Amino acid sequence: MSIRTERVGNLIRNTIGELILSKLSDPRIDPALTSITRVEVSDELTSAKVYVSVIGTEAQQQLTVRALQHAAGHIQELMMKQIELRYTPTLAFQFDRKFKKTLATLGAIQKASEELRQKDEARLAMSRRQAGEQAKLPEEKS
Repeated sequence: MSIRTERVGNLIRNTIGELILSKLSDPRIDPALTSITRVEVSDELTSAKVYVSVIGTEAQQQLTVRALQHAAGHIQELMMKQIELRYTPTLAFQFDRKFKKTLATLGAIQKASEELRQKDEARLAMSRRQAGEQAKLPEEKS
């Protein structure tokens, strides 16, 4: 991916995100639960894969992606009123499974980190108790 296609992809991602929030009125698309995670634009700038993340059940996710795909032509029209490009890329909406896997990985890392923190606190408490007991032992001998 070239710098140009990456910049155009980011511009499209931001624009579609704003359009979902303000211009689309499809009841199948909940702007509060839908986000555009990334856009992959072809080298010729003729097509763009728009990856979507939807918070909700699998059925809600599929419904939202289908609704976005159904509205793709309208979204393209609105998008091109805001972006000046020679050609309008054809939009294809897909559910972003990579994003979901990333969230699951981050959750696992946070859980492991919390477990390690709790073990460290338990070890520290144990060593403090042992240090306190050892400090008391010499006093009892005298």
